[in-house]
Amino acid sequence: MYKVITINGKDYHLEYSIEASLYADCVTKLTTLLTDIESGESTADVKKLLSGFSNVPQTALTIFYAGLMEAHGNHPDGDGSVPDIQAAKRLISEYIKEHKDDETGNFYGIMQMCIDQMGEDGFFKLVGLEAMMASAPKKPRKTPQDHKKASGK
Repeated sequence: MYKVITINGKDYHLEYSIEASLYADCVTKLTTLLTDIESGESTADVKKLLSGFSNVPQTALTIFYAGLMEAHGNHPDGDGSVPDIQAAKRLISEYIKEHKDDETGNFYGIMQMCIDQMGEDGFFKLVGLEAMMASAPKKPRKTPQDHKKASGK
């Protein structure tokens, strides 16, 4: 399945299947961003949290481009209209201008739209992230102890 977006009156397909899964930058940037944000939240490390958020524009561009590769990339099954990340950058810029008044008119909104489509397309299962997350050992959550009575000696 794919999502159709219109930029400058032309329809583009965002699809997260084989081409996107083989684009290592897509998986790397997405997992790095999510890990940085989760790590920053769990340790209350504001610097790490902000570092994760500062990568949103670059991550959004990378996963946006990855989604365009299947239908519009420069390979035998693509139409070649988005041959590289520079072409995707021009498109994302135009998309933001055209959608400045809605929730997808910024890098975070585009990233969220792409991640939602990744879920619909089964991208996380395809690249193995779903299985890895399911088998990863869970860290026990620390429970605050301030509600307990002090032990008297």
